[in-house]
Amino acid sequence: MTSRILVKPVMIRWAIETSKLSLAQVTELFPKLKQWLATECELSISEIQKLSKALQIPFGYLLLSQPPAEEPTLLKHRTINNLEHERASRDLLDTIYLMEAKQTFMRESLIDDGFLPHEFIGSVTLNDSPENVAKSICATLKLSTTWNLNDTSALGYLKRASSNAGILIMQNGIVGNNTHRCLDINEFRAFILLDEYAPLIFLNSRDSQHAKIFSLCHELAHIWLGESDFFNDHIQQENHYLNAKAEHFCNDVAAEMILPREQLISYYDPKLSNTDNITLLAKHFCASDLVICLRLKKLNLIKKREFEQLYPALVEKMRQNLALRDSSAGGNYYNTQLSRLDHNFIALVDQKAQEGKILYSEAYELLGAKGKTYDNLIQHLEEQLT
Repeated sequence: MTSRILVKPVMIRWAIETSKLSLAQVTELFPKLKQWLATECELSISEIQKLSKALQIPFGYLLLSQPPAEEPTLLKHRTINNLEHERASRDLLDTIYLMEAKQTFMRESLIDDGFLPHEFIGSVTLNDSPENVAKSICATLKLSTTWNLNDTSALGYLKRASSNAGILIMQNGIVGNNTHRCLDINEFRAFILLDEYAPLIFLNSRDSQHAKIFSLCHELAHIWLGESDFFNDHIQQENHYLNAKAEHFCNDVAAEMILPREQLISYYDPKLSNTDNITLLAKHFCASDLVICLRLKKLNLIKKREFEQLYPALVEKMRQNLALRDSSAGGNYYNTQLSRLDHNFIALVDQKAQEGKILYSEAYELLGAKGKTYDNLIQHLEEQLT
């Protein structure tokens, strides 16, 4: 006799809402769905497995009586135009859980090895000037004054500098190694998981190079603020104000890191149109036209009326470029994997496995590679570092 398990309609409804499928699409896949949503039904294990796979929900979740609370308290994610989404997608949530596991390992390892919390976390407030905060970040990361003037190496340079300062830098365009689960650039461009020992920044690698640089600088500013409490929902109205204020502040810090006021003014040519200035400045600094336009407005180099004409056109251009962007992994497998994981994290995982502090099965899970593939990944990292 086939085993059957009681599944509550509220769980199926929740699973559909957190998936990428519409109710009509799920109904087409499961003809009995209308009945399952109307009353408690006993489903076969096979039916639950198929539902779990289609909706990308863990099997066990469908057996719960109430939907789980799935809003990580230390999450702040950056979106296009800072738009807020009512609910995080399953792809975003699962990515967060993967990153939390890596962060927990890093935190516990650092504590066991006697490291102290980072002093820069929460070292500034919203009352500090963005210029001074930008200088503080650049000094801590030991960034040169020309760090972002090389378009081909600026992002890698910034990632390495951040990692060497003790900040985990991860990126991916899919959930784990699942090429069928692409991360939606319209949902998030980056997020942070704050922690005093192992702060983590995750970049959506489906984004453009310039946007990833800005996102990384933006999230670094959030780490310097250390204001995770701004994003809890205990005092919703006050937090909404603080959230908006923090976003503007971090945008200003990121802009100052990438486009320092004095340098930008020195390269700005008042004899040229602002459209030409934006084009020339984009070639000089590692920044998008959109960021430069916003920066020029902030410095009162673009008048309000002209800005209101330029800005929507640049936003549309950005969206078109992202839509055309081919973000498939491609290339060398090991280079792709190394680009996704913080290099200091990889090295520490392998070190702990060699020391017997963790099992190799744990190391395989943390790096998403096992057996010979794991060995080759470590070898490729060592070759890159030398």
